[in-house]
Amino acid sequence: MLVSYDCGIKFDVYIRKGGNFFLFARHGELTDAHKHRLTEHNVDTLYIHSDDLPSYDAYIEQNFSNLLQDDAIPIDDRSELLYSYSLGLGKGLLQNEGMVQPRAEHRDKLLALADSTFEFIARRKGASKSIAGLLSHNYKTYSHCINVSIYVMLAMVKLGFDKRASRAVGVGAALHDIGKSRVPAAILDKPGRLTLEERDIINQHPIDGYEICRDMDLDDASIDCILQHHEKLDGSGYPGQAVRVPRHVRIVTVADIYDALTSTRPYSRAYNAFEAFKIITKDAEAGRLDKEVCKEFMLILTEGQIVAG
Repeated sequence: MLVSYDCGIKFDVYIRKGGNFFLFARHGELTDAHKHRLTEHNVDTLYIHSDDLPSYDAYIEQNFSNLLQDDAIPIDDRSELLYSYSLGLGKGLLQNEGMVQPRAEHRDKLLALADSTFEFIARRKGASKSIAGLLSHNYKTYSHCINVSIYVMLAMVKLGFDKRASRAVGVGAALHDIGKSRVPAAILDKPGRLTLEERDIINQHPIDGYEICRDMDLDDASIDCILQHHEKLDGSGYPGQAVRVPRHVRIVTVADIYDALTSTRPYSRAYNAFEAFKIITKDAEAGRLDKEVCKEFMLILTEGQIVAG
């Protein structure tokens, strides 16, 4: 479990000795004195009772930003917190079996997450490499969307975009495939070639995503990412409604392609970074992708030593 000694806890905390667990701090009692005792005895892992998981989840929700900024917590632990929290939020929105219509409160959570991600990447040395090393490449729509959002935030920070622009694009990237929640699993998970009819259903997902998010009151840049992330500069993409593809969408498109290529999908193996870069470069040379954006994206990943595979 991850805690900060500056944030109040509402659950009991345990330590483990051998095969037994012992009460270390009661509800609300975790202090700097406890921290010193842990340091003296080289204890780096704390535990809670499974019954207290809801309280712990609420604690993380309320103190997420403070925990990310707490430099007393190792950078890798904070990266793991950021990624696991992001996945949980993404799964709730994108693997939505009850089809709850996303609204402004969901947008606000994503905006807060984007702000925290931007600050963490921009201000914490080693954060980019640490979090990129955690990204799952076992393809699920929600994990793919979160991965793309993180790659995009890495790029936005490195390319000098400000926080306001980055947060809007980060939210759009996190939601870019939400329209796939309307695509039957039999099509999404089909291991073979899609029929023309199935391809038409898949190609509808950017418009479906736009419709799903209509009550979220999103920034125009976020909407661009949802609606245009499959558009190509030569007009060969879909849904084929973009007159001009903005630069922030071009970044999302490259990140989307890279994460998809380096992930194991039902119909394709995972490519390594070199293979993915080669495919992306070929598309750029053919005029489908922005050459400069592709070059910048690949440099960010290679120079930062955060490439996959």
